[in-house]
Amino acid sequence: MTMLRQKIENELDALDNRSMAAVYEQLRQLNFVRRSAVKRRNVTQNIQDVLRLTSCSKGSWSETVVSCREER
Repeated sequence: MTMLRQKIENELDALDNRSMAAVYEQLRQLNFVRRSAVKRRNVTQNIQDVLRLTSCSKGSWSETVVSCREER
């Protein structure tokens, strides 16, 4: 076990139930924010990929979409 983990466990052992619940909620929020940041980074990366791939396109995508909609 790492020294930091041991220090955290020692501090947790000293907490009462109410404080322990507050720490638990903080940990849950921290993990949620971390997971959300990873998801946002993936979305941003995907958007960048799409922009990079479509930047060399010579056609008009909007005209293609409009014509497909007219056919329906």
